Amino acid sequence: MSSLVLQIQSKLEEYQSLLNVKSHLASVKEQLSAKYSELKSVTKQLHKEEKELDDLQNSGLKNLFYKVLGDKEKQIEIERQELLAVSLKYNALKEGIELLEFELEVLEKKVLNIDSVKREITQLKKARELEITTGPNSSLKSEYLLLIKKYETNVMLHKEIEEAIDAGQISHKALHKLGTLLTEALNWGRWPNQGRGGYHTMMKRSKMANATRMVADIQRRLDNFGREMEDLGEKNMYFRLRREDFANFTNFFFDNLITDWIIQKKIKNSLSNLEMIIDRIARVVGSLEQELHRVKSVKESLLKEKDGLLMS
Repeated sequence: MSSLVLQIQSKLEEYQSLLNVKSHLASVKEQLSAKYSELKSVTKQLHKEEKELDDLQNSGLKNLFYKVLGDKEKQIEIERQELLAVSLKYNALKEGIELLEFELEVLEKKVLNIDSVKREITQLKKARELEITTGPNSSLKSEYLLLIKKYETNVMLHKEIEEAIDAGQISHKALHKLGTLLTEALNWGRWPNQGRGGYHTMMKRSKMANATRMVADIQRRLDNFGREMEDLGEKNMYFRLRREDFANFTNFFFDNLITDWIIQKKIKNSLSNLEMIIDRIARVVGSLEQELHRVKSVKESLLKEKDGLLMS
């Protein structure tokens, strides 16, 4: 067995040990947090008991107090016992906290080495890779290089899928926003008895103007999504919006039934087109997310296989 393999094994064991320490450190921090909260509560209770005992010892105690609580010395003894019980609990908590704080300090010093050990493992693996690729074992060399090629291809695919998902989600969100504006404009056209001109007409025109301004930006986002999909080998994935459907909307005034009917029909057609695109993008993004999960699994499997070859 190669001396590098033995060194890697040793460092991996050290690294695993440090990971265990890191996990235990997290547990100690949680315990300390709980102890600090408990100590705060007990400290408050301790002060209360001390004050009650002090008040009792220094009070003159009127006759009514004697009648209600009985003998003063007996009551003082009860208060002392209660104070003692709280004091013991307080001291035990303080001791427990001190031990945990000491343990925390030791563990924190140990985990400082975790990044250093990780870097050492990476360097040793690189040295072992060089040893394999320049060594006399041609069979091991070929197997390793083929595995590296598969892994690098997988990494690139992983990156491209993530980029495509991001582009798809951005497009999906923008299209939803456009759809909302068109729906609002359509609803404005349905409101009865609004009269000619004025606020009613202004609001409808404003909604359509905003929708028109969004089209160019949305088309850019859709084109970007199409390019990302093309990078993944999917051709003809461009999603086109017909800008002419929106271009002249603001030139119309919704002042009579015929005009309203024409514009509303155009809005309905545009909404229908949008809904189809939105649905298609959602299905494509869903498929991409499933593929990303599969690619991640393959990536992890290839890494394990790679580490296995390095240790052979």
